[in-house]
Amino acid sequence: MADHVTGSGPGQAVDPEPFAVTMEMDRYLDRQVRDPRPRPAFSIRPRPGDDRRYVAARLDDMVTDTLRTSLALAYPYIAPGAIYDSVWTWDAYFTGLALPTRYLDHFVGSLRILLEAIRADGRAASLVEPDGTASYDHMGQPIHAQWALAAARLTGAGEWLTQYWPALVATRDWHRRECSGRHGLFRWTDESGSGIDNDPAMYGRLGGTVGLVDMNCFHVRELNSMAALADMLGEPGADQYRREAEQLRRAINAFMWDDRAGTYRHLDLSEHHRTTHQHITWEVPLQVGTWGCLFPLWTGVAEPALADRLITEHVLNPHKYLSGFGIRSMAADEPMYNNIAMADPSNWQGPVWGLSTFLTCYGLARYGYRHEAVRIATRLVNLMADDLKANDTIHESYDADTGAPLFNPGFISWNLLARRVLDDLDAGVDPTALD
Repeated sequence: MADHVTGSGPGQAVDPEPFAVTMEMDRYLDRQVRDPRPRPAFSIRPRPGDDRRYVAARLDDMVTDTLRTSLALAYPYIAPGAIYDSVWTWDAYFTGLALPTRYLDHFVGSLRILLEAIRADGRAASLVEPDGTASYDHMGQPIHAQWALAAARLTGAGEWLTQYWPALVATRDWHRRECSGRHGLFRWTDESGSGIDNDPAMYGRLGGTVGLVDMNCFHVRELNSMAALADMLGEPGADQYRREAEQLRRAINAFMWDDRAGTYRHLDLSEHHRTTHQHITWEVPLQVGTWGCLFPLWTGVAEPALADRLITEHVLNPHKYLSGFGIRSMAADEPMYNNIAMADPSNWQGPVWGLSTFLTCYGLARYGYRHEAVRIATRLVNLMADDLKANDTIHESYDADTGAPLFNPGFISWNLLARRVLDDLDAGVDPTALD
């Protein structure tokens, strides 16, 4: 790559040429049955108020697009829609929390399918295909215990989970055995597949070397959920799970918080080599701001003073995460920030997603920024309304700078949270909360 020279003359600074973000779309499209390319862009209608009732009614009509059955699977399940028809771990979990309660059998069924796909060694599948094939190409997100806790509370019955307790314990033991890093933090074992698929802190890097903020926050929720389930089911270990959750919460705030930048950072947790007499007492942060760095807000892991800085300096900063259409999946001042349409990996390097926006809004409300949360959620709800009116569908993600649809028309999934998020925020409710 040629150097880009600014100015001329001896000693003039030489800057690298800005790199181009690319994706092999033709190769991706060759293997697809349904065209995932976006419908036409549409005009955005600035207006007072919100279109929550219109969006909720339209999404209610689309709910059935996520509900699936298969002769190869023992239970009904949830699929994201569009080109996706498998049981994807976090898609099914967050979609299920947004479904009307009359479809709880699909929420519970998806959980059962994934719990029964946990291997004997405790490794969880990332997805299960309609033909019953479980994929272990990537580790599944650590959400099984919090999902089980939600299912028990929503159905009003938890006894059926007793049969799955050994699987839940096994997957916790697998994470301890295979993913534990320094300070009790957890490492992501793969080079991609965390859900935030192309987070530069993880994508293409050697597996088992990175401590992701988002995944460690998921583990805090898992440990607290395991404690609650142990109490519910009369199983041992509740106090130990609570201690581990608190220790991990403290480690996230101690080691992943960057006080100079006012944000949490993913960490390089690769093994140390070739040291001599000095002991390494530090961790090296990965200097890239992605939506995963905001997870301490949604999960309640952040200390209040740290949350205030993260919110005021980053989340509500239009030069970073705040878009006119929701929350960016990467801070806009990062050098790799972009809004191109891509898949495999999905693009979380800038575009606005329903999940990143709505979970961040629940996190804002948790820390006392409810009015800001309502305004931000309204931006995306209204954008979806314009998409529905123009294209009769919604998309997987949207350009954070223009609002244009980017990929996969008909992607319902966690976008169903738009059915309820504004009413939730008005009422002080978070359907994803553990308590």
